[in-house]
Amino acid sequence: MTPLGAFALFLIGVAASIFGTLVGLGGGFIIVPVMRIAFGVPPAIAAGTSLVMVLANTAAATYGYLRNRTIDLRLAIPFTIGAVPGSVVGVLVVQRSTPIGFDIAYGCVLIMNAILVIRRRSIASRAAHERTFAHDPRVGVVAGFGVGFFSSLFGIGGGVVMIPLLLIGARMAPHIVTATSAFVITTTSPVGVITHVLGGDVDWHFALPLVLGGIVGGSIGPAIAKRVSSPRLITLLATALILAAVGLAARHLL
Repeated sequence: MTPLGAFALFLIGVAASIFGTLVGLGGGFIIVPVMRIAFGVPPAIAAGTSLVMVLANTAAATYGYLRNRTIDLRLAIPFTIGAVPGSVVGVLVVQRSTPIGFDIAYGCVLIMNAILVIRRRSIASRAAHERTFAHDPRVGVVAGFGVGFFSSLFGIGGGVVMIPLLLIGARMAPHIVTATSAFVITTTSPVGVITHVLGGDVDWHFALPLVLGGIVGGSIGPAIAKRVSSPRLITLLATALILAAVGLAARHLL
């Protein structure tokens, strides 16, 4: 890869990580469509490479969220426990996925989440630290399995499960959800990353500049999140999900 190409990937990693940090999705939902559309990277390698960047991005963001004390640790720990086996299963599934099947499934998940998040705008949030059904450890472990599964399957972290579940189902405040989602992704992504690396699914020519961009973007994101209103965060999330899905569909239609 040329130095110019590596620098372009670094900038993409910065932008994706800042935006991903704001909405709690880790930035992978932008990186995967870019790798699939612009570079034609196979699904398993796109997912594995993106997950490496997501780990760097969310780790940097989590540090900021811990300092801001916006992470709900009571909620996060059961999710983390359930996500570990889900991460391994997700890798096994994506390694057997066809390119068009991967893109269709990925696009459907993104659109579904966008619709749910838009609906969330009409639902009032609970108090910042009020307990919800999602705080039940049994619910957390089961949902955590889905977090780990989708994290490794699509290389986007587990925000696609946590965001609609916690924003809509539990009516938690968006800033708490994004921070808690980042923490869970950080603590569970290493399992998926290691499994992808052992399966040869990480292209380090792409991963290294994206990781550097992810660290920079993840460090900036929490400071920006403190200045962005909750309704605006929801609008940003829905818009980004729809654009990513449209991009994947266009790849097969054009």
